[in-house]
Amino acid sequence: MNPDPHHLLLDLYAEWGRLTDLEGAAIGKDEWPSVQQQQVLKRKLQDQIVQTAEQWHAEQGDTAAAQAKYDREFRPIVTHLIQRESQNHELLHQRWDHLKAKVGSLKQAGMRLRGIHRTYAAQGSPSWQSYS
Repeated sequence: MNPDPHHLLLDLYAEWGRLTDLEGAAIGKDEWPSVQQQQVLKRKLQDQIVQTAEQWHAEQGDTAAAQAKYDREFRPIVTHLIQRESQNHELLHQRWDHLKAKVGSLKQAGMRLRGIHRTYAAQGSPSWQSYS
């Protein structure tokens, strides 16, 4: 027997929250394969949520009372999940900015090393040449 859409939606939203927490932790640790894995799972879960919400609406009827009930029971959960998604988005941007700065710093260090190499490579090594 399939669970009723109400309880199934609650379970699906709870799973979304769990995946969002895992995603946020992975972003904070720069574990990008894990971030990608959570996002793939959330895309699949999104389809289930849409289907189940449609089933819930079909069972409740297309009335203002049904929409009010949906808003009362599920809107706070969805709002909280959106806030958590926004936090992950902000964390992702912070990590991105940090990594861009790190790459820029590494590029500058590489340019300095190439300059040093050109300076010393152009001079040759007189001490070695005198012994040959």
